[in-house]
Amino acid sequence: MARVGIIHVHSRYSYDGQHTLEEIRLFAKNRGYSFVGMAEHSDTLDEDKMSHFVAECRRLSDPAFLLIPGIEFTCDGNLHLLGLGIEHFSDTKSPISVARFIRGQGGVAIVSHPIRYDYKIPSGLEGEIHGIEIWNAAYDGRFVPNDRSIALWQALRGRNSTLRAFGGQDLHEISGRCHVKITLPCDELKQETILQLLKEGNFLIANPYFRLRPSHLAGETNLHSIIWARRIYCLAKGMRDRFTRLFQDAHTR
Repeated sequence: MARVGIIHVHSRYSYDGQHTLEEIRLFAKNRGYSFVGMAEHSDTLDEDKMSHFVAECRRLSDPAFLLIPGIEFTCDGNLHLLGLGIEHFSDTKSPISVARFIRGQGGVAIVSHPIRYDYKIPSGLEGEIHGIEIWNAAYDGRFVPNDRSIALWQALRGRNSTLRAFGGQDLHEISGRCHVKITLPCDELKQETILQLLKEGNFLIANPYFRLRPSHLAGETNLHSIIWARRIYCLAKGMRDRFTRLFQDAHTR
């Protein structure tokens, strides 16, 4: 049975999240999602808050829907590392130590939005993580994946062939816009099953326009399509932003 959900979601447990877990659960169920992978900022957590957060995720989960707890750790160099499916907090800042902490709990360790770090990560980290966010809806846009993040992921796979590509919504505020979704095969909805499927790369990353597998792209044609679509998207976005500024300037004179 195919299950659809989104990962990299922030609630009011994060300093910039706009909604409660209850509201996120209702929104997700109304969209037909079976799971949501949370990613609360480590900056606003400690072990006590983490305990309350995990307990609330459990309370709001049922056999038909899962709220998966997780942390987006702020590491040295302001690198963000997502730990999906973990239940304990750590204030360590070393990216490699954080990745090992996540894996030690059975969680999924993912580098968030490589665009923020000029598509570079610390040496050696590629061997400690499960994957790279090649498509972050907040930073890359919800329409087209980021070909430069894909290039980083492909290069790092030369040193870690099990490295998966991930798509995250990076949701802070509920909206009716299209989402970067995760679809996976899962008859019985259990957190450990979903985490294992993510680690194995047994899922699809998709929106209405693109469908990507986390361990390979469907040939050069698909990559070229992404590159051209990305160029068109960035051009259109730049023109829209320019006209918006001109419109605002005209109405403030």
